[in-house]
Amino acid sequence: MKSCAYRRLRRTLLIGSAIVSAGAGAQAQTIGANAPTDGTEVAPSEAEGTDVVVTGLRAGIERSLADKRRSISVVDVISAQDIGKFPDNNLAESLQRVPGITIDRSVNGEGQTINLRGLGPQFTRSEINGGTALNGFDFSVLAPELFAKVTVEKSPTASTVEGGLAGTILQETPKPFDIPGFRATATGGVTIGQKGKAVPRVFGLVSQNWDDRYGITVAAAYSKTDFRTNEVDFGPWVAFRNIASADVLATAPATLLDAATPRTTAFYSYQQKRENLGVTVAGQARPTERLELTADFLYARRKGTQIDDRPDAPIEGTSFFADGTSSPGNQAPTDYVIENGAVTQATFRNIQNRVGYSYQPQENKVYQGTLRAKWEAADHLTITPGFSYAHQRSSNELDLYSFAAYGADVTYRVDGDVPRFSSTATDFSSNPDRFGYNVFIFNRAVNTIDEYVGRVDATREFEGVPGLTSVQAGARYTHRTSRQEARNVGLYNGAELLGASPLGLGAFAATLPFSVRNATTPDRILSVDRDKLIQTIYPGLDPFTSDQFATDPQGDQLNSFQVVEQTYGGYLQGNFTMGALSVNAGLRVIVTDTSSDGFGLIGTELTPSNVDARYTNFLPAINARWEVAPNMLIRGTYSRAMTRPTLDQLSPATTINSGPRTGNRGNPNLRPYLADQEDLGFEWYFHPGALLTINGFAKQIGSLISQTTVSELASFPDQETGLPTSGIIAFTQPTNGDSATIHGLEAGLQSPFFFLPGALSYFGTILNFTYADSKASVRSADGVSRTTPLPGLSKKSANAVLYYDHAGVDARLAYAWRSAYLRDDNVGRQFGAERYVRDYGQLDLSVNAFVTRNVQLGFNVNNLLDTQRKEYILIGSGAELPASFLEQERRFVLTARLIM
Repeated sequence: MKSCAYRRLRRTLLIGSAIVSAGAGAQAQTIGANAPTDGTEVAPSEAEGTDVVVTGLRAGIERSLADKRRSISVVDVISAQDIGKFPDNNLAESLQRVPGITIDRSVNGEGQTINLRGLGPQFTRSEINGGTALNGFDFSVLAPELFAKVTVEKSPTASTVEGGLAGTILQETPKPFDIPGFRATATGGVTIGQKGKAVPRVFGLVSQNWDDRYGITVAAAYSKTDFRTNEVDFGPWVAFRNIASADVLATAPATLLDAATPRTTAFYSYQQKRENLGVTVAGQARPTERLELTADFLYARRKGTQIDDRPDAPIEGTSFFADGTSSPGNQAPTDYVIENGAVTQATFRNIQNRVGYSYQPQENKVYQGTLRAKWEAADHLTITPGFSYAHQRSSNELDLYSFAAYGADVTYRVDGDVPRFSSTATDFSSNPDRFGYNVFIFNRAVNTIDEYVGRVDATREFEGVPGLTSVQAGARYTHRTSRQEARNVGLYNGAELLGASPLGLGAFAATLPFSVRNATTPDRILSVDRDKLIQTIYPGLDPFTSDQFATDPQGDQLNSFQVVEQTYGGYLQGNFTMGALSVNAGLRVIVTDTSSDGFGLIGTELTPSNVDARYTNFLPAINARWEVAPNMLIRGTYSRAMTRPTLDQLSPATTINSGPRTGNRGNPNLRPYLADQEDLGFEWYFHPGALLTINGFAKQIGSLISQTTVSELASFPDQETGLPTSGIIAFTQPTNGDSATIHGLEAGLQSPFFFLPGALSYFGTILNFTYADSKASVRSADGVSRTTPLPGLSKKSANAVLYYDHAGVDARLAYAWRSAYLRDDNVGRQFGAERYVRDYGQLDLSVNAFVTRNVQLGFNVNNLLDTQRKEYILIGSGAELPASFLEQERRFVLTARLIM
């Protein structure tokens, strides 16, 4: 049942629409097709009518507020403080300052993806220079210095390209017509982590504008990263009967079998070394007064290696005895304690201990070119055609080297938020000879995406037509292809390269420094010297081409696919003005064709899969802005929005993890997410650079795609021998059919301290708070529908920024906080376990100062308070059981910037 607030909001929007339809005095309006928003220009307020020239941090804030105010739809804008000077060292870090946005961090503590109004990164469409951003949802790929402005469009218009059910992120690189004459700037610096090394960060830009007739801007950014973080982890807590052996199921008491137990206990050490390179080129020409051409080119490359060290003690699975023999399944624990439905302390016998080393080379390249034109074909007719092409190639590899010790007694204990465990076989920091060969597995996947986009938009302005200022119409065609080729090989027991004698870790052992504050851990953990291992076991051999490695042809085919998506779209939009009220209203119609090719499993048989689909969607949108008093605005919107499944989700690709007998696969029959959504807000621009705002929003999502788990017989290679075998696999796959609702409120206040005397007036603040409540109907592993919050949604989030800007010196202290949220955890979901991230807040500091007219020095600190990230598992009894304790490092950035 819809809430009263929702009904009132819908009624308000309908009344506004009726008023506009009645017509009134007209006001001319021109809307550019490439503008981030559709709306009329707002006359400058008295507060804005000042001749004071504002630069630096405050200038960026004032430009952002001016863009927000001009828009009819609901938007937020982040502007560069100056050319090549963005507020943060990462786009995601800047976006989290926007009301309604929270960010997800990688295990290395880096801001990577965003959640907008409670919806995950898949629901937000990202654009660069009018073309689709193929880096998708990862905002760590491109340096923020490459962008002049980022607009967050929260309510779409009919002219907005579909795909962003949560919203659209519009990113624009610097253009020569926006920069007068000749400008050049260069920045050099270093990033220093507490556990990593000092690595470089450089940026340069050159721009030439010849009297706004021709111009070119070239920019490049290069950086290295060296991130190191540590974690103590308990695998998903599940009912013990889900991982117990047949003997235990037959003999253990029901209270033990029904109690939650961790599947795995582990130490993790993460290290990422990466190089990022980004290049943008923009050319503009105005050959006549009526024609303007803009061409943009972007190249981005991210290349590096992620290394994960994992000493662990899996409680699930086979019992391994000290003499090397084994028996199926684990054994019942001794000395166990059950509290609130969970085994909070226990000792398990004959457990395998492992030292795992994952080496993951990764490379991502993106090429994107866009060509746009603005042609004033007649006095009141503007046509804006555009074309873009983008190509992305991603290569991801996983080389896993695992060694194991047997016959261990493993004891764990729940101690608040911190998981604690120990083993009688090893302290995981010494005695590597106890560990023998377990498994070597090598996986590689190469994915390429090609997208062609053609579009044309037209705007017809009207004079003398009561209420109607302009009409927009447009058409758009896209063709996107995603291809993946996968290889899976391994070295298994009996392989000639392993030799006849037992292979142990001792010959290739290394140790790493390890610590997690407030947790009991060894000072160092065992690792693998990969270079020494390769030189000893397979020198000069490539696992993916050498016939000395066992192949998995079935796995290669199951992980290879091609998906083609074509869209045909058009829209019609009217723009109206009557006095202080401005409205745009229209309809977008989209036809989507998809074709998915690959292989799937029917039982144990590999079967070709080809699925074609077509669907049509009608997306109405209305946005209204009413200036109820000078500098005071009320906004109301209604729209129907969609997000398509990702092409990976549409593929039939299947992966199987033969250890825990789990798997994942796509679903070529998926249909898009659809949502009806509304906004109602108030804004008061009470001083230059100042804004008080409150905005309510609601979304009703149908055809929600959620993950379901089914258990099926499948064939796969045995993890120890590599030989074909079969068994029951718990497959997780996306399916349509569920629904969700989101209701929320965004409130914000930002202002310079103009009301304070003297030096205090150079300070200012930005404060915002978001409340979002969600309810999603999803199906659990047993097929029962239940209500949960949406993954990634924090019910509460807040930002507090204190800034100073005067006489060439600016400083900012920024705190971002979000409440606990449900993680999208496929493994835990298979057993009905819900994994949450606890409340998290991070404080960042930045200081910049001009030491001469052309030289600026900067100092930034990320995670100033060295905050740790904690996760927990929520079980049916309401107990919150520790799952993860992640030590993220504090990082420093020093820069010097030259401006000419």
